[in-house]
Amino acid sequence: MSNFIKAVPGMNRSVIYTDNDGRNFRFSGGTLTWRNHNPGNAHPGHISKKNNQIGVAYELAVFPDYESGHNALLDVLKITYADSSIDEMMQSYAPPHENNTKKYIKFLQNVTGVKDNKKIKDFTPNEFEKLWKGIEKMEGAKEGTITEIFQITKVCTNAKGIISSLFVNENWISKEQCIQLAKQGLVDLEVCTSHLGNTFLRTPSSTSFQEKLDSIIEKKYEEKA
Repeated sequence: MSNFIKAVPGMNRSVIYTDNDGRNFRFSGGTLTWRNHNPGNAHPGHISKKNNQIGVAYELAVFPDYESGHNALLDVLKITYADSSIDEMMQSYAPPHENNTKKYIKFLQNVTGVKDNKKIKDFTPNEFEKLWKGIEKMEGAKEGTITEIFQITKVCTNAKGIISSLFVNENWISKEQCIQLAKQGLVDLEVCTSHLGNTFLRTPSSTSFQEKLDSIIEKKYEEKA
């Protein structure tokens, strides 16, 4: 498994990780808890940073692996909600405007066996384990797909100012070749069609991975063979 050191949002609500060798991997499909390595859906902050947070995607912390995200959840329970009961914690952790809070509370009370106002700091080790396992089950980590992808770092235009070639994976490739990569999800670009029927590439606003193509034009004119 790669050692991920950075993560940013990609297109179509994917998350793109960069490892310490500079390779990039798209986590797509599945659930956000899986894509973020964040089984408790912890928010960015000092607890997440203490547990190796490497990015933020869709307002939630992103971790390099499940273990880091899991440890962040444990710290949230032990530190943030230590003096709260399950009922009290869920009003903040899973508020009614975002969740079926009553259903969440009932589920955790049933799996832990704690149905009174017992504070989390007073849970037995067995009750605490059942609590975090219950939360991870409710948050629902479901695996998706991991794909290695490439970043466009330079572009070249023809005499009409239209992008004709792009620099990817140490090579210049044609726009047509890049369109095929985009269709396969191997670059973080959208394939679009103009009202005249022309096909072109566009950097979607939803990505923090791929720079805007018009900002990385290195050559105004295509190189002569």
